[in-house]
Amino acid sequence: MNDGKIDWHGNIVAVATPFSKDGEIDGTKFTENIELLLSEGAHGIAVCGCTGEAWSVTPEERLFLFRLARKVVGKGVPVIGGTSGIDIRKVSELSSAAVEAGCDGALVMPPYYAVIGEREILSFFKELSDTARVPIFLYNMPKRTGINMSPDFIARICGLEWIVALKQSSNDFAELATTIDACGGLINVFAGHSAERGYASVAMGCVGFVSSMEAQIMGAEAISLYELAKAGKVEDGRRVQARTLTLDKAMRKIGTFPSNMKTAMNLLGRPGGYCRRPLLDLNESETAQVQKILDDLGLLKSAAAQ
Repeated sequence: MNDGKIDWHGNIVAVATPFSKDGEIDGTKFTENIELLLSEGAHGIAVCGCTGEAWSVTPEERLFLFRLARKVVGKGVPVIGGTSGIDIRKVSELSSAAVEAGCDGALVMPPYYAVIGEREILSFFKELSDTARVPIFLYNMPKRTGINMSPDFIARICGLEWIVALKQSSNDFAELATTIDACGGLINVFAGHSAERGYASVAMGCVGFVSSMEAQIMGAEAISLYELAKAGKVEDGRRVQARTLTLDKAMRKIGTFPSNMKTAMNLLGRPGGYCRRPLLDLNESETAQVQKILDDLGLLKSAAAQ
């Protein structure tokens, strides 16, 4: 329950983890990306989420990235560290270590692969809350975990002491709205899939959203969507949302995320870097398709003019 523990809001960007061609973390590009996003208006940074290829990063590498992110960000902007896993003991240890490394909280999904039920999920998060005792950003991401937590069940989890925020990435917008009604008084509710519904989610009562592809490709234009929604600037908001949606729908058809995103970033001169296996970088044909999308949206021309 968020009883004043945190004040996270706005457009929190789930950042990429840039790798070198041989699969090593590129700390320079990681730093450059965060600096760029902050200059473009990001309200927070999430490290080692799905966008950050967390499945391929060791606990030691995560802590390195958490420390580096905090060093780059400085004070005043939240850094959230992804600490999801299956073993509650390891998740709790890593969540505590993430905050010791400079994170303001830990982003945690229900355990994946184990195919557990509600009683076990609640037990998992209760133990995490009781043992880690750090702010937990609950993450409902059915596509990645195979588990879709209902709004009523999420409300039960959000009664736990250290569950302070939620990223609701259910694809169902009605479910997002119901979650806001059920949990908005307990925690800070953020929307996922902001390229599709960022403006609408804030209008419905979310305190913000966690962005990804659109923020790291379109930069300030996409990041501005939260402020436009908060200010009720409907026409500007509709225009930006339509462009983020066009980008997202087209990009999702090419290659594998976030390899497609990183290719676009690199084409625009942004610090995307390479992917780490099992992901593969886009081939020549796929790269040409991405280039056309960027060109059609006028992003290549804008990048060249800067």
